[in-house]
Amino acid sequence: MFRQARLKLTAWYLLIIMIISLSFSALIYQLINIEITRFANSQRNRIERQFITNDRNPGPPPVFIDDDLINESRNRLLINLAIINSVILIVSGSLSYFLAGRTLSPIQKMTEDQNRFISDASHELRTPLTALKSLFEVSLRDKNINLPEAKKVINSGINQTDKLKVLSDSLLELSRFDGNHLSNNFQGISLKKIILESISQIKIKADKKNIKIISQIGPQKVFGDPNKLTEVFVIFLDNAIKYSSANTQIKLISQAKQNHLVIKIVDHGIGIGQKDLPHIFDRFYQADNARTKNKDSGYGLGLSIAKQIVEYHQGKILVNSKPKKGTTFTVHLPIFS
Repeated sequence: MFRQARLKLTAWYLLIIMIISLSFSALIYQLINIEITRFANSQRNRIERQFITNDRNPGPPPVFIDDDLINESRNRLLINLAIINSVILIVSGSLSYFLAGRTLSPIQKMTEDQNRFISDASHELRTPLTALKSLFEVSLRDKNINLPEAKKVINSGINQTDKLKVLSDSLLELSRFDGNHLSNNFQGISLKKIILESISQIKIKADKKNIKIISQIGPQKVFGDPNKLTEVFVIFLDNAIKYSSANTQIKLISQAKQNHLVIKIVDHGIGIGQKDLPHIFDRFYQADNARTKNKDSGYGLGLSIAKQIVEYHQGKILVNSKPKKGTTFTVHLPIFS
C-alpha cells in the first residue's frame, strides 16, 4: 500500500517540478528568441545603412546575416533546454522518490503502530473473555454444582470482569493521548501531597507483602495536573510492589535541579534485563522475568501511560536497573514558580 502511495506521491512531485521547469524553459526561450530577433533586426538596419553609405563612398562589401544561422541558434537553444529538462527530470525523479519516502515514513510508522496496537488489544481482550466464557460453560454443564461452588464461579467471573475494566480504562486513556483529547487542569501543587496520595492508594498492596514505602520528598511544588501526576506515581509504586520481594523497602527521593524536580523511585525487586530496558515503555510489552515470576503481571500498559503523562507535563523518565538487584525510575518534572 505504501509503495503505491510513494510512487503516486513521486509522480505528483515530478509533475509539479516538470511543469515549473518547462514553464521557465518556455519563458527563457521566449526571452532569448526576442533578443535574437532584436539583434538580427538591428544588424539588418545597420547593413541597410551601410549599403546607402557604400553607394556614395565605395568600400568593403557589407556582411550579411544568414537567416539559417539564426534558425540554427534557435534550434540549438531548444536542444540545450531539452537536455537541461531531461537532467532535471532524472535528478528530480530520484529526489522526489526519496522525499516521498521521507514524507510517508512517519505515516507508515503510525499506521503500523496502530495496527499492532489493535492486534495486541484484541489479543489481550480475548484472553479474559475466553477465560470467562469457559468458566461459565463448565459451570453450566455441572449439574451437581452447589452454592459455595457457584459463589466461587461468580467471584472468578467478577475478577475477570475487573481485569477487563482495567484493560479497557487503560486503552481509553491511551487513546485520549493519541487523539490529544486531554483536559488541561494544570496548577501548582505540592509534590509531597501527590506522593502521599499515591502511597495511600497503593498501601493495601504494600501491606500484603510487608513492603515499607519511605518518602523523602521535599516541599517543592510542581506544575501539572494533580490527578494525572498521582496516577503516574501509583503506576511506579504498583510496579515496584509487584516485582519486589516481601519485607523490602521502596524509597521515593526528590531533588531540585535548576527549573526541574528530579524524583527517584528506588526498589529492590527482580530488576529488568538489559535487552528489555529499551522496550519497557512500549505498549503491551512485558519483560520475560515479569511474565515468569509474577502471575499478576498486568497488561504492559502502565509504564506506557506513565510515560505519556510525564511527557505531557514537559518532563521525562529515565530508568536504571540490574537483574536481581532492583530498579530506579527517575522522573523529571517542571518546578512551579
